[in-house]
Amino acid sequence: MSAMQGNLALMIDSYSSIKGNLVDKKIRALASSGSVRSESTPDIPTLRESGVADYDVVSWNALFAPAGTAPEIVKTLNQALQEILGDADVRKRLLELGIEARASTPEEISARLKSDIEKWRKVIEKAGIQKQ
Repeated sequence: MSAMQGNLALMIDSYSSIKGNLVDKKIRALASSGSVRSESTPDIPTLRESGVADYDVVSWNALFAPAGTAPEIVKTLNQALQEILGDADVRKRLLELGIEARASTPEEISARLKSDIEKWRKVIEKAGIQKQ
């Protein structure tokens, strides 16, 4: 890893991938990218707190089913996911990995996906990145 050679000025990565180097103090976290401090690193300020207004970049994962999946199946899967992610031991283990698990509804994740597509479309257009 470049950071270990001392020639890395800045890196943006997920907590889970850099946790070991943070714990070993081989690298220093300057800020987190979410709108609020992370549960896994409450001592690290957000970019907003550091003076970068309106900065909110977080990664997320979701489960998707094929189009046309029966609503009752989607509901059953969502309820199972809500139950699993509500388990204290599961949440604790995920937090140790730097994952703040939050289960949502199919409607909420659909809205998040649409919002993120629009957000990043604007960023790509403003940056002049060519479509491929």
